[in-house]
Amino acid sequence: MTGFLKRRVLSRRAFLRGAGAAIALPWLDAMVAGLRAPAEVRRSVFIFAPNGKKMDEWRPTNEGADFELPYLLEPLAAHRDRLLVPTRLDLDAGFAHGDGPGDHARAAASFLTTAHPFKTGGADIRNGISVDQVIAQAVGSATRFPSLELGMERGRRAGVCDSGYSCAYSHNISWSSPSTPVAKETSPKEVFRRLFGDPDAIGDASAARLESSHRRSVLDAVADDARALTRELGATDRAKLDEYLTSVRALERRLAQAELEEPAHVPVPEALANPSRGGGFPERLDLMYELCALALESDATRVISFMLGNAGSNRAYRFLDVPDGHHNLSHHRGDPAKIAKIRKINRWHVERFAAFVDRLAATADGTGSLADHTMVLYGSGLADGNRHRHNDLPVVLVGGPKDLGHGRHLKAKKRTPLGNLYLSLLHRMGVEADSFGDSTGTLLV
Repeated sequence: MTGFLKRRVLSRRAFLRGAGAAIALPWLDAMVAGLRAPAEVRRSVFIFAPNGKKMDEWRPTNEGADFELPYLLEPLAAHRDRLLVPTRLDLDAGFAHGDGPGDHARAAASFLTTAHPFKTGGADIRNGISVDQVIAQAVGSATRFPSLELGMERGRRAGVCDSGYSCAYSHNISWSSPSTPVAKETSPKEVFRRLFGDPDAIGDASAARLESSHRRSVLDAVADDARALTRELGATDRAKLDEYLTSVRALERRLAQAELEEPAHVPVPEALANPSRGGGFPERLDLMYELCALALESDATRVISFMLGNAGSNRAYRFLDVPDGHHNLSHHRGDPAKIAKIRKINRWHVERFAAFVDRLAATADGTGSLADHTMVLYGSGLADGNRHRHNDLPVVLVGGPKDLGHGRHLKAKKRTPLGNLYLSLLHRMGVEADSFGDSTGTLLV
């Protein structure tokens, strides 16, 4: 028997374990039984950007493969062959339909459901099931977490946030049922603990306090297991494991440094404590993207939704020399100075998204990379935030299986529902469905 066949065959859900800690492993060749080719694992990530985009710099000019990247999509140039830019996709559920104002709340609530939310500020909320949760219900049993819901701004389920609409609509894009939004996690530290703490100890407050007081690295706790496993792996797998653990260690150090920089024991004025303010936003966004990559790489989950901001977010981007609120700027009314600031915000968001795609493309996964096996949809439930339009939305799809037809600008027929794209993605994830939301068919064959 060859040396390869004698090597240990690992479970795809194997962990490195130690006292009070466990770390899921990335894809390794040793997880392939015998000489059988590894099955392709497909994943989906859905990223919501608030307040729309500057659409004249988002839409490509030419159709098909002969398209030029507009200014806002230029940061993705290195991944042009992985891009699918569909235009003229509509989110009809975002329009009022007799309910009056509340376009921002509807933009978030309907973004992944394509359902028209019931206008209420009470407990009788009603929406639809979101596409990420449909996927999670189908494939989630294969991973520790059926799905992850993340965000950059804290959310509320109670209260009114937009013209009579419950805050549940403005602050959530993932819905496991028409009446149940899935709360998002906004703390990188909590996401890290959730992913890399011992699954049996998750939610144990006393264990969390003990871990915090000891300030032990989760890698220190599993070091013996890691050394033992390394001796049983081939050269390629040893390199992969070392690279993966190095990235976890680097992220852990960044989180620890961020904690040291916060005067946790000093009363902080409310204006500075507010999570929608402060110069730490760029670092926290990058941490969240890194956590997304690690969650996918370790196969902790195959479905992620991520809100870059709540609907109508009025965050100031002072680090971009934009002290004005994002939402206020989106109602620019043609003011050149405000448009220039919106342009800065839009471009910066795509630049950070492009860095996330870089990370996925550089990470080996089975016979390809994470970018090859992960469909990442980035977009907004509004087109031009100034006019509150929900048609011809800014959406880009990066990565995933080759039959998506990457490397092109796909100009859909007028009034094509966004649900048609989601139905196509469901099929790529192995979900058998005849329709989704307001779909009229599939966008992609």
